[in-house]
Amino acid sequence: MAASAAQQVSALPGDDKPPVVAMAFVTEAAAQARVSAELFSMTLGKTNVREGSIDNALAFSEWPRDLDILVVDLANSSDPVADAAALKTALPGSCSVIGIGRINDVALYRDLIAVGFSDYLALPLAEGMMGRAAERALEQRERGGATMHGAPANKDARPRTLSVLGARGGVGATTAAITIAAMLGARLKEEVLLIDFDLHYGSLMLSLDLEAIDALREALDQPDRIDALFIQQVAQKKNEHLFAIGAEEAPSGGFQARPHAAGDFLRQVHRRFRWVVADVPRGDPVLQRQIIEASTDILLIADLSLPGVRDAMRIQQVIHDVAPSAQLHLATSGVLDSRRSSVKVADVERTLKRKVDCQIPSDIPAALAAVNFGKPLPEAAPNSTIVKALRPLVAGLDGLGEGGAAKKASGLIGRFTQGIKSKKK
Repeated sequence: MAASAAQQVSALPGDDKPPVVAMAFVTEAAAQARVSAELFSMTLGKTNVREGSIDNALAFSEWPRDLDILVVDLANSSDPVADAAALKTALPGSCSVIGIGRINDVALYRDLIAVGFSDYLALPLAEGMMGRAAERALEQRERGGATMHGAPANKDARPRTLSVLGARGGVGATTAAITIAAMLGARLKEEVLLIDFDLHYGSLMLSLDLEAIDALREALDQPDRIDALFIQQVAQKKNEHLFAIGAEEAPSGGFQARPHAAGDFLRQVHRRFRWVVADVPRGDPVLQRQIIEASTDILLIADLSLPGVRDAMRIQQVIHDVAPSAQLHLATSGVLDSRRSSVKVADVERTLKRKVDCQIPSDIPAALAAVNFGKPLPEAAPNSTIVKALRPLVAGLDGLGEGGAAKKASGLIGRFTQGIKSKKK
């Protein structure tokens, strides 16, 4: 029954849309027959049904770029949500995924929808169930890519880690990290995870009035033991799109990160969250280096002082050494007024040999109000000059830029073409 390659399925009579491409990995023979028959019936063509489970799908590497529908069997998965999240990151962004399994549980259904699945069906499959699910998935994509319950379909499924580093203490790195994560989640309509990697003196969780947990150190020490349930328990929810993890370890309890601990930890977290914003500690150079190495995007914040420029230059060299492919953004911040400081923005640019992407002003009243309310700055003080200064940076991070709606490809064909171009890069 399994075909050697994904087969294009004919479109409905009179429909001028491109033919649908479908694949399935199903274990049970009865379910295989049902999936094959109903996808065939829906499209008046054939689909590629393979014997296997989500493990086989995870091991598959040559996905057709124009894959429209994938059906995967989760019945034998020990952690279906984590496996589902990992699979979504490997698939073309335009592909709709339908899971099937023996567990008939609404919590599992919601978790799968949250990580990007279009639907989940419990075995045994009733007549017509798979066909209707596939039709709904295609209709959702036609309407603009929205998945069920309003969760966005990620066109760029590549995991992204933005590390925020302050060259000196007091430049507002934590405030910037919280603000960017909140703005990014609201802009993308996507869940973003904040991680405070300063295990001993981090203030991120305190600023958001969330509970710091002791499990973060153990998670860094043994990331291979992290599963979907662990992430669900330790990631504290602040609002619809913002989650956070942080710790309050005793200063006397020293922690020495083992090699690649941060990278391994972030890979596990990305099975649940595509976007992670990391508040990087200054006092732990080993952990700092590991986080930088695992980052796709880095925001380096320097104040307008000689020590600030010197330390920014040092950190920039580390970034070039361990994360040369990361997208580096440079910002200035701190309490020093650029008009009164002996070090000017032009001096920073000349020393670091790059343009300053963002000048973050000092807005102490708004920052204090956000901490007092236990809310991200965009919620507590949406008109803050800090929020306004960071808005173009956030717009650039999500790939749309200022006026992103005008730059977005319109319609299904435009988004589909855009997805193919991004794959070829």
